[in-house]
Amino acid sequence: MIVDMTRTPDDDFHAAVESVVEGRVAGLSEVSRSSLEYDAFMQHRAVSRISGIAVVDGERVPWSMIEKRTEGPELASPYLRDNGVRELAAYRSGLLDDIAPGIRAPRAYGTSVDATEGITLWLEEVHHEGARPLDAGAIVATAGHLGAMNGRWFRRPRAEPWMFTGWIDRHGQPEAVERGLAVVRRAHPEVVARLGDRVALAERLILEQARVREVLEALPQTICHHDAVGANVFSTRSGTVLIDWESVGPGTVGADLASLVFSSVRRGDASARTAASVLDAAVQAYSDGFRSEAPAITLEEIRKGFDASIALRWKLVVDVAAGLEVGESPRRGSLPGETPEAALHDLILLADLLLDSAGRALDW
Repeated sequence: MIVDMTRTPDDDFHAAVESVVEGRVAGLSEVSRSSLEYDAFMQHRAVSRISGIAVVDGERVPWSMIEKRTEGPELASPYLRDNGVRELAAYRSGLLDDIAPGIRAPRAYGTSVDATEGITLWLEEVHHEGARPLDAGAIVATAGHLGAMNGRWFRRPRAEPWMFTGWIDRHGQPEAVERGLAVVRRAHPEVVARLGDRVALAERLILEQARVREVLEALPQTICHHDAVGANVFSTRSGTVLIDWESVGPGTVGADLASLVFSSVRRGDASARTAASVLDAAVQAYSDGFRSEAPAITLEEIRKGFDASIALRWKLVVDVAAGLEVGESPRRGSLPGETPEAALHDLILLADLLLDSAGRALDW
């Protein structure tokens, strides 16, 4: 990573504010900083809102922006470091400058790599104008925008060296297979009582993960966000703003739609009942968006990619079963006030969606 030793962090910050106000800043006052609750927060990563008053041509101009800071390699873990480097590269590469109609990334007002190789991004502050958890309309609209994005990137060169390539293993978790099989094979009475036939189907899905990978790798590939969950989706009057580009890289058509539909429910960013009610509409909207940019791809390929991407998430059933065994209630990070029974009910509905998708992807 190249560090510009001729500039200071203050220089870069000042330039970022000038980008916000679109003018030369003669002075700054009333600058304040507040930490944001950030779902992906980890040690040595900080996300803050910064605001203040800038003097531009003699006028006092209010401004605000989001600062995302990842510490250098002496402090940050390799995982966190890689994510920060990747998002920096995504912004600096121009990939995010013109994504597709209806969808965009937050504007980057400035970026900086300091002498410690700490990475700072100064980004546009975006406000979500819809419901949270996402409602049916937002899911379908976002699905169409994700499809257009993936379709446009289907026509560009596939991958850059800095992009994320381990998405199948991230979701398929091969390192957890042995433990997962042990959980479902124990057939604990409480697990059987609540999950029934889902336990046997989950075991079958775990054993067939190699086939899931084969299906995914045989389908058309594009560039994906790989974390298009509801918390990263901001609905605005001008369309969808998608934040957190730390996992961008090659992936199968339909993979981002799986994140939106399945992973949003898993985290509490949408309800399973809502997701199930718009499943076909979301697939159709994604397909329409994708095919508006890349008409050679078929609805059938997209549906297969979507289903197979969901089929990677076998660990949902194992996690629910493991909790039932020991009497631990499930928790979803985006719904801290949710009752245990409501969470369990929604996750069991999501398990049905998972196993239905697996059956279609693997032709059970």
